[in-house]
Amino acid sequence: MGKKTKKIIFILTYGILLYWALTNIQLVLSKVSTIFSLFSPIFIGIFLAFILNILLNLIENKILNNIFEKAKYFKKKKRIISIILTYICTIAIIVSIIFFIIPQVFKSFESLINKIPQYMQILEQNIMNLFFTFGITDIDFNELFRNWQDISHSITGVLGNVADKIFDITMNITSAVTNFFIGVIFSIYFLIYKNRLSYMGKKVILTFTSQRVAHKIFYIFEEIYKTFTRFIGGQFIEATILGGMCFVGMLFLKLPYAPLISLLVGVTSFIPILGAYIASIPSAFIILMESPIQAMIFIVFIIIIQQIEGNFIYPKVVGNAIGLDGLWVFLAITLGGKFFGILGMILGVPSMAVIYTLIREFTNKRYQKKFNQS
Repeated sequence: MGKKTKKIIFILTYGILLYWALTNIQLVLSKVSTIFSLFSPIFIGIFLAFILNILLNLIENKILNNIFEKAKYFKKKKRIISIILTYICTIAIIVSIIFFIIPQVFKSFESLINKIPQYMQILEQNIMNLFFTFGITDIDFNELFRNWQDISHSITGVLGNVADKIFDITMNITSAVTNFFIGVIFSIYFLIYKNRLSYMGKKVILTFTSQRVAHKIFYIFEEIYKTFTRFIGGQFIEATILGGMCFVGMLFLKLPYAPLISLLVGVTSFIPILGAYIASIPSAFIILMESPIQAMIFIVFIIIIQQIEGNFIYPKVVGNAIGLDGLWVFLAITLGGKFFGILGMILGVPSMAVIYTLIREFTNKRYQKKFNQS
């Protein structure tokens, strides 16, 4: 069988399978969902290993290399020691967040919840004043705002119905926690044997593909790994800087709910460029209920922070690492958010960076080949 015939058969087979998948998309998605559910501990382990590998490389290559350079015995145990230190550092960070940051956030949240009835009265009064200002006086405001008790009863009824499903929710939570801990165990093994797994993967690819194709695959995976590692590390640093700046600034300006809003700003800043703006809308509304003047101060403050992030922090910490201009970053956020929601907005940027790099290099090679021959 000739190469042309093999190529035609491959294209026909691929076309038939693609047609079947598109015409049975619900069945395909159902099967994919089942597979993801079945192998979720492994996927969790891969994700955790990928994230923790950033810290592991730092400890292993930058710190322990210098310490164990002459100690041959410890040098052999460097990987295990690095993994132990990586998990100790990670647990220390989580414990610090739980004991130092979370209580402050809950305190702010509790204060906000306690003031909601007062805020609703203020909102009701402001709406009434607004209607009177525009001469709208024929509305029965007592009837308009009397239904809060009915809404409360409705919410109670909904909670009663939800209570019937507590067992299912508990089982789902138990399953998720179990999968997570199994995933942690998988992540430890992945980190211990990462070199061996990489070697096995390369061996399989070299066995079933030509050397030229294999090297292209290796290059693509290397580009994906480098870009996503730089992006995740950069975004984490940026989120920490932005959340810290917001907290210090709000304390200096004596704005309310500083811990809660700073955490919200820090978390949403994982969404490039738009994160701080997304956090500022509910935050400004919360402060508005406390004081309109403070809300205006907060809006000005968050705009200044966003300008600092967009012009100084993001280009230095993340932008240089992924090599994307603002236009492509914004396009990646828009498309990622449209198709995959918040996760798409976060992962769309490194994905776009990989695609942009591969297309640019492929185009440059074709361009040079074409015009060098002519």
